Formats: sequence, structure tokens, C-alpha cells
Amino acid sequence: MSDQYKTYVVFDGAGYTVYDPALCRPTRLVSADFDLSTRRSTRLQLTSASRHVTVNSSGSRLCDVMCDWSDAVMVGSEFIYAAQAHRKRVIVIDVKDSHRPVEVG
Repeated sequence: MSDQYKTYVVFDGAGYTVYDPALCRPTRLVSADFDLSTRRSTRLQLTSASRHVTVNSSGSRLCDVMCDWSDAVMVGSEFIYAAQAHRKRVIVIDVKDSHRPVEVG
């Protein structure tokens, strides 16, 4: 078996959604108001189909009102680097851990 982690990430105006191709369903939804400064949520909703992370509006958010994504690339089997050109930064998503942003550069 390969050590490659199999996942699909769909970036859109509301944030991003992580899909498990083996289960054919979303496994995590990270919304635009995700607080990057604390990397924590104030509410975590779990359902059989997905996990949705939302937070309060304080701190540095993933996006203002709508997310505007540029290119994204997977580096190795652990990280996805996704550009937000209008905000002049790169969001780094840890694929093997929680799929939450781990760094903003």
C-alpha cells in the first residue's frame, strides 16, 4: 500500500471542502470565517457525512466575505499550498492531520 494520502480538496468562495474519494463524501468543511490566529473553532458540528468548522469573527480569518483562490499545489504527501493572490499570502493545509490551515505566509 502506498504512503500517499488520498484526498481531494475543493476551493470555493465559502472556504474549502475536503473529500475522501474512497467514501465519496466530504470529510471536512473549512469556512471563510475560520480564525487563522487561533486555529480553533468555537463550534464543531459532526455529522455522519461531514465535519463543519466555524468560528467567531475575531482574529485573522481565512477570507473576508468570499474566498478568492489562485493556484494550489500539493507538496510531497503532507501539505497543500494554496495561494490567495489578492491577500498576498499562501495558505498551507496539513493533509495528514486535520486539514486545517497550519501556516499563513
